[in-house]
Amino acid sequence: MNRFPLVAATAFLAFGCGKDNSENKAECQVEAIDLTGCDRSTLSAVQGEGIWNANINFDDGYTGPSSIRFSPGDPLLVGLSMTTKQVTSDTFYLASDVTGTDGSTVRYAFSGCKANGPGEVLGVARVCRNGTTVRNGTFTAVRVARRAGEAESDRVELLGQGALPRGAANGVVVAGGYAYVIAGSEGMFVFDVKDPAHPALVSEHKIPTETYTSALISGTTLYLGTYATGIRICDLAAKPQAPSCDKTVLADLTVRVDGMAKAGNLLYVASPLPKSDIVILDVTQPSAPTLVVRYTVEGASADLNEYPYALAVQDDRLYVSNWSYGVTVTDLAPLATTTKVPKILGRFGGPSTSALAVGKLGDATVVYQGSDAWGSSLLALDATHPEAIVQRGELPLRQEATMGGMALSGTTLYVANYQDGLRVYDVSTLGTPKAAGYFNTWNETDTGRGLSYFDGLQGVHVADGLVYGWDTARGLLIFRHTP
Repeated sequence: MNRFPLVAATAFLAFGCGKDNSENKAECQVEAIDLTGCDRSTLSAVQGEGIWNANINFDDGYTGPSSIRFSPGDPLLVGLSMTTKQVTSDTFYLASDVTGTDGSTVRYAFSGCKANGPGEVLGVARVCRNGTTVRNGTFTAVRVARRAGEAESDRVELLGQGALPRGAANGVVVAGGYAYVIAGSEGMFVFDVKDPAHPALVSEHKIPTETYTSALISGTTLYLGTYATGIRICDLAAKPQAPSCDKTVLADLTVRVDGMAKAGNLLYVASPLPKSDIVILDVTQPSAPTLVVRYTVEGASADLNEYPYALAVQDDRLYVSNWSYGVTVTDLAPLATTTKVPKILGRFGGPSTSALAVGKLGDATVVYQGSDAWGSSLLALDATHPEAIVQRGELPLRQEATMGGMALSGTTLYVANYQDGLRVYDVSTLGTPKAAGYFNTWNETDTGRGLSYFDGLQGVHVADGLVYGWDTARGLLIFRHTP
């Protein structure tokens, strides 16, 4: 899964850009932040180095994860240049200063209240404009490090790696010996992966006005979802190494595409914007899709951040991760009738969800779901009876290393776990997934680390017995899992 959040990790940084050295930051100065009742003596244990992830909770209701980078590279606080750092025996204070688009002076400040060891700090987060507080809340920051006791890998081999010439990978699909790697606004990079140990970049494709968010291959057609211009269609038949991508669908409707799934002659498109719905297309003619219907999941409200992100189709049913609305199951049989309006069968209103995988285990229908939120879990759901979905297991993830996406192959579940890399689980028994291997793709010293909470292995794709992953810094990664 490759979610471009509607509320980005640093969405509260809404005032503009540009460094500012003015002293007009009074209520965000370290002396002005009330730490009464804090155990500041614990801050002596803090090591102000490396890369940290943080979760911010403001009093106005905004909650979101971000990052802090002390080193390597230029120090950053929530993606901005860190202009102040005071880490002493009783003080943990960080600030970034910028000039707002209206010319105002803006400071973002983190002040520690207590530490739970050298790599975890809790404290006050504050935003000031012209010295006056405009947002106040709390933060929890945890230094990112490999899980205790783990090696680089267990039962997973890294066969090959393909670095991108620019940009950060955010999706991969594979067919016919070629891997198509998308990289947001930098376009698409095509790698020859016939020899998985030596991926070779063979072509690039970029349209300046488009940002790619997702990809799906059906036969000799590649569909590229975009951030605001619908779907770009690529023909792989003549030149799969350098496909022609001159057709589009939904581009005239400013449609954002976050996920796609295909079953039969229908393509299902998760579109958070502009209508927060599922766009269903007939792709009988792959290069000329036609609209069947736009379906909004019953009961979901975009005003409550209940957007469709990931989706899957199985046995004429549509499964959708709707962020805070949870997982829904919809009957697709009505598409064959004159009304063409799908009907919801059931919903699991658990924690927020942006990723899922659906499969069969005997007679049971199983759904594995999770999200890229701070402190998320991998849930195992029994959706055999969609009107009464039951949770059968839960595997908590580390709060500082969230889930990007997953892929189910038989009874093996592959999870992209950002800074915790590739995680493999045995799901042959319905319940809490059992660890079956891993590969730690994230290293603190990799170039480009620490730019975002969403840093590391973002997603996975299974093809031809191999696992293809995309890492925000390392690009295309090709794995072999040996149970």
